[in-house]
Amino acid sequence: MEPKIIRVIAPLPPKGNVAARHAAQVIYHLDKAGFDTRPATTTSPSYSLDKLGFAPKATYQATRERLLSDAPEGLVLYPEGLDFRVISQEKRWHRWLEGWRRLGLVWRLLRRAKRNILVFRPRLLRRFDHFMIVALGVVAKLLRPRRVKFIRQSRPAEAVVAPLLGHIPAPCPAEKADLASLNLAVKHGASGGARLTPVWLRAALGRLSEADEIRPEIAFLCEIIESYGEANLPVLNKPSGYITAPPFADQPAPSQHGVPLTAFMMHIHQARRLAERFPLDTRNSAQAYRDWYLNEAPLVYEHSLFCPALSAPISSDNSAVSIAAALHLIVKNARFWAAAPQVSPDLAAWFNAPLHRTLTRLEFLIAVLAHAPLDAVQDLVTPWQSKALKPWFAARAFASYPLLAELAGLDPPPRTPALHVVGNSHSDTGLGQNRIMSEKALLTVIPKRNVYLHHINADGIPAAMLGHHEKGAFHIGYLLWEMEQTPEAHELAGQVLDEVWAPTAYVQKIYQKAYACPVTLIGKGFSLPPPTPFDLARFGISPEQPVFLVSFDLHSSVARKNPLAAVLAFQMAFERNPEARLIIKTSKPPKNHWGDPEQQMSIIKKLMARDKRIILFQEHLPFRQYLGLIGAVHALVSPHRAEGFGYVPAYAMALNTAVIATDYSGTQDFCTEETALCVPWRKRAVRPGEPIYPLENAFWAEIDHEALARAMKNVLANPVATTQRSAAGQALISLEYSEAAQKKRYIQRLKTLGLI
Repeated sequence: MEPKIIRVIAPLPPKGNVAARHAAQVIYHLDKAGFDTRPATTTSPSYSLDKLGFAPKATYQATRERLLSDAPEGLVLYPEGLDFRVISQEKRWHRWLEGWRRLGLVWRLLRRAKRNILVFRPRLLRRFDHFMIVALGVVAKLLRPRRVKFIRQSRPAEAVVAPLLGHIPAPCPAEKADLASLNLAVKHGASGGARLTPVWLRAALGRLSEADEIRPEIAFLCEIIESYGEANLPVLNKPSGYITAPPFADQPAPSQHGVPLTAFMMHIHQARRLAERFPLDTRNSAQAYRDWYLNEAPLVYEHSLFCPALSAPISSDNSAVSIAAALHLIVKNARFWAAAPQVSPDLAAWFNAPLHRTLTRLEFLIAVLAHAPLDAVQDLVTPWQSKALKPWFAARAFASYPLLAELAGLDPPPRTPALHVVGNSHSDTGLGQNRIMSEKALLTVIPKRNVYLHHINADGIPAAMLGHHEKGAFHIGYLLWEMEQTPEAHELAGQVLDEVWAPTAYVQKIYQKAYACPVTLIGKGFSLPPPTPFDLARFGISPEQPVFLVSFDLHSSVARKNPLAAVLAFQMAFERNPEARLIIKTSKPPKNHWGDPEQQMSIIKKLMARDKRIILFQEHLPFRQYLGLIGAVHALVSPHRAEGFGYVPAYAMALNTAVIATDYSGTQDFCTEETALCVPWRKRAVRPGEPIYPLENAFWAEIDHEALARAMKNVLANPVATTQRSAAGQALISLEYSEAAQKKRYIQRLKTLGLI
């Protein structure tokens, strides 16, 4: 027989207040009696099987359905467990809405449970939330008198559980009450597990006898944590990557108006395009940038960075307040390499002194400040004896907190060499597609030493390496770029990478000119799922009508993709053909998009108002449907000014759709006279604001509009030649751009480098 469910809503331990301690005793009795006790709360820190969520609406609905589906035998409700003061909404209307949601949930629970016990404090009835919850209980009692019982919180917990147990149990042992709800959370696998907080440390201290030799030490550590302050806890809560040594050295850069900066700091200034915010043209702006780097950059990057000299060494006079202040500085600089030598030797020795046979003071203090997870209740009874905290500290230190590893003198744990693919997680971008391609190709490859393959633009490579590196690691950058000139933000990558892999001969040429490290043409490989047929009738297009497609991502550069050229050429080619159609498939426009300085999309919309044959399609399509759209048209038009590779033309070619493309940049590897209609172009200077980074003396291709119009007409006028080109293109993609071909190229290059 399944145990009966009892739902307890209260401010659960380790909240530390009167209601929490009272609720802990209730939970102890219910659990001991064999009930399926399910504690829940909105307040934190606490350990509960359910953390109740009331915003947004979807979260509230899920919370409501989960609690109502229990069909509990009983409900024990402490109004403090739904405290309106912990609502995090900022707008007044939203706060009221969440409050009424809480009251609505109370009413539904009171009606659903077979027996309800409201544990209230009379003096708190002056507060609106407490008054309304008790008032709802009164209404429920009037409707069903035997289902609702009110008990003052001043009465012992045994009186609360007596109606549910049928008898008054023996008093709850004080040493077990504060661990009762935690036992349940650990036993049932509560979300996030148990965490070591200052409240639990104080509870553990309270259980120590005055004669215990460890008590003075723990009391002093509690004093340090109290001086540190709990308002901003937990600390170090976003580890990212794995690094045991800096991958390259940071060098001093020429000072800016007397403000010392480093080469890496200057790189970040360029890579994040901070020149407008921090122009570095005055001492004040240079100092403001240095301050941003020291205070905000670690929050932006969420992994280790290089540290310039601190304004003052980190030291202490061994008082709790002084050590807490030193801890503030250590935590603030925890992501920085080279900060450890700036901690005074005496303070470092104090931190690394053993607290108990298992932990050092530093390991223990950081574990409490960071709310380290623990899997066993006993670890919270005497946390200074927890064997789990030592490996936790090391893992956190090597996950992008190098100051901790340096200060603690940790030796990196041995790891089996692996090939790590690092990069963009979004599969709908070129970088994301490249990452997926490499993960598939290298899944079973085991290298002789750690290899990192970065699918990140060159401007992000140095920071990425600072999040992923071990001694002896080999770093490869699989780079994309569209312009023949590279910006300053790309320079450092060429100095720190061991090798560059290029997807096309065009990109290879760019980086061979810019970098001294080896740049290898590695190509690309992809496979497409079967397309979902796309019905052009949704646009009012019949099978007999000629249809051309332009497709690009609006989050990319509109100026570079150049869709307006396709529109003008279409109108030129089919001025007298009312049946012809041009579909412009793109994404929804971002606000204030940087990449459309010519206002091409605005001009296209004006042309569309006078030419109904042009269709702008900005709806998101699942990938298979998107492929179906490409396969349904007569030709894919790519009037790009520059492409690193050109996924959309490659997809069209793989789907046996005719391709018309600018005869320039990355597409030239597969768009040849035999496989596509390649349109001539002229050099056009890149204007300020068109590329994402400033470039001097840069150019790209301006497609010949008249030649593009002739190519579009050619597709329809010469169907046999069009079919032959499409078949040749499909064969080329199948042979040279398959996943198998790409894996073969990867393996061969890794063997040549001696990495496998």
